[in-house]
Amino acid sequence: MVRRHRLFALGILFLLGFGFWVRSQQGTSADVLVVSGLAQVSDALQLNVSISPPISQPGDLLQLHAVLTNVDQVTQSPEVVFYLPPGVALENQFLPAGMTVNVKADSLHWLPIVAAHGGMQQVSLSLRVETADIQMPHRELTAVLKLNGAEERTATSFWVGIPPQIENILTPPQVSVGQPFQIRATMRGSGPFTQSWNLGDGRVLKVNDPIIVFPLPGVYEVQLEASNPLATASQSQRITVVPHPAAQFTMDDLTPGVGQEVSFISQSGGGQPLQHFWDFGDGNSSTEANPRHQYAGLGTYQVHLQVRNAYGQSDAYWPVTVGQPPAANMTVPESIPAGRAMPGLASGDSSVLRYEWAMGDGRYHEGAQINHVYSRSGDYYITMIAVNEYGGTEIGRWIHVDPGLLSVYLPFIANAGQIALTEDVLAGLDLPPVELGQPFVLAPVAVPANSTPTEQLFLYINEARRQFDLLPLTNVAPLNAAAQNHAADMAAYGFTAHTGSDGSTPEERYLGQQYPGGYAGETTAWGFEEARQAVEFWVNSPSHRRILLNAAATDVGVGFYTDYNAPNVWYWTAEFGNNYAAPSAPTLRVQEPAQHAEAMVTTAVTYAWNWPVPLSGSQRFVLYLHTSQGAFPVAVVTQPTHGTYYAVQLTANTLQTGNSRLQVLPGRYEWQVKLEDGAALVESERRSIAFLVDPNAPTATPTPTETMTPLPPTATAPSATPTPEWPTPTPLPPTPTNPAPLVTATPVP
Repeated sequence: MVRRHRLFALGILFLLGFGFWVRSQQGTSADVLVVSGLAQVSDALQLNVSISPPISQPGDLLQLHAVLTNVDQVTQSPEVVFYLPPGVALENQFLPAGMTVNVKADSLHWLPIVAAHGGMQQVSLSLRVETADIQMPHRELTAVLKLNGAEERTATSFWVGIPPQIENILTPPQVSVGQPFQIRATMRGSGPFTQSWNLGDGRVLKVNDPIIVFPLPGVYEVQLEASNPLATASQSQRITVVPHPAAQFTMDDLTPGVGQEVSFISQSGGGQPLQHFWDFGDGNSSTEANPRHQYAGLGTYQVHLQVRNAYGQSDAYWPVTVGQPPAANMTVPESIPAGRAMPGLASGDSSVLRYEWAMGDGRYHEGAQINHVYSRSGDYYITMIAVNEYGGTEIGRWIHVDPGLLSVYLPFIANAGQIALTEDVLAGLDLPPVELGQPFVLAPVAVPANSTPTEQLFLYINEARRQFDLLPLTNVAPLNAAAQNHAADMAAYGFTAHTGSDGSTPEERYLGQQYPGGYAGETTAWGFEEARQAVEFWVNSPSHRRILLNAAATDVGVGFYTDYNAPNVWYWTAEFGNNYAAPSAPTLRVQEPAQHAEAMVTTAVTYAWNWPVPLSGSQRFVLYLHTSQGAFPVAVVTQPTHGTYYAVQLTANTLQTGNSRLQVLPGRYEWQVKLEDGAALVESERRSIAFLVDPNAPTATPTPTETMTPLPPTATAPSATPTPEWPTPTPLPPTPTNPAPLVTATPVP
């Protein structure tokens, strides 16, 4: 049983793609990572895609090879779509049977029929490399395997570039013995480049742009061999090394503070013996090669280094500005109950760059304002450091933590009965209550010594189901990803809820991970260090118990995250699915502004919405402003702001549609978001917004614009709902609209 779980974990890594290193055949020493992609729909159908050769240049031919294997008991007819990267095209238009080409989308569509019991179909195509991108030589061909509404993506990587060229070797024509200096090369061609420097004195350095020192005088012929995966180029440069002195120095801190000890480091060269004479600019001096010095006052000091030997002397100067660490203070309460958020406030002068906090319990914060929760009573010493470019000012305070009503590290089980009040959340699925005659105790089971917390959570979930005579659940990768992401999300943003920090619902997270089945519930827990404790808690909680013991569930995904700086340290999530049910269709959920919102024409308004599925191809969101003259596109969004949360900020008096500026008159309008790919695919609800005159705005000189006429007046709208700002300095979960009821269960915080 345990071996199967370990093999499952290895299988997840395999599904993400396996890589191997290949060496260029052109005689270079450069290595390129090439990935052969594997896509798998269920356990029956597998697609393996590869490209050879892995290294090419414009004009070369590539061979795309795809193998489709069916180990199911029935014949399958999937669809495979290959998306060609830019600069790569078909060598000819003679395609195999069952394959078509979409020239506009640069894609190939393959409709094979794969026999059951190990049947195999394969296809090979010749591709021609037409262009190379100097900045991005790594290309990726994407393949999508589709079957019965489910799909899986994979990609195979290859390298396309041009040979290297050395434009110049940058080095001083003359240096002194013992003087460190850098030799650099300006290159053309496609990276990555590797450099091999023959210094002409028997040394060979395989380092890019090294800093070197010659110990003896002479004339040296330095030769560079620069390689990329295609070829090698070479060039040489003559360097004269003389015994004459050359003064040069640096410091260990270029912005020292008053009273700070500073190390001055000589980088001078010249034949030995070499004498050093330092003048620190404040009346102090030294003859050491690498002295240390403290400045007693503020100001800028001219540091002078003179080096001498039998061949003469050399001088170097450097102005050093000595500053003052910042003035700072901190405000914290003298005492606080355990479990209650403690506010902390740091203040300082205008030179402060950052504030760092050590709370005395092993946890840390950064920022001028913090909130911290102590889980145990006692006395703690808080340290705050205000840092500027000249150093840091440290302030310390003691705080006494009184015994509280609860410990944040442990779930609040005293009122666990309140968790049963979730009938509204359970609406939509027929999950009958499961009664317990007495509190459920989950005894420890034998687990492998090297098993992970998530593997143990999976084992204990099935062990609990076994004790109620239920079939074990199958661990599936998409649900694992959804569970792990949500556990990490709760820890990162310090919340405990089923709505993610991006406003996503559990069902939307299933869609985002492309789980092919139906949603069957989510359970979360926090503060438990062991998986067994979390599962035992779920079984003893009526609402959690209904989900964990759902007889209709077939799959489960598990996630666990530890963060000792997070409020509850340990976070657990289990996602339950029904492989026989169809997934819900993704919904475009508008977040803000609220219906009937109001804003001045000069105020930036945040328009935000949630969409659970990653955009593909040329899909994009278009924001429309509806007026009496029609709907006008005013913004295009292709990337989410955070997770599934998309947002754009617009000011009414600066709106544009295409290349034309819109003149928005005061009045009430409607706005709407559409997902488009040539045509509208999904549309959001239409919301009303009123734009008001800004009494403080100057009167602008009229310019030719397209005037937007408000919609006809309607019934009096309610006052505007304050629009939350996004993002905030400390990321917080955005307030979602009311989604459809979800089957979830969460411990009462």
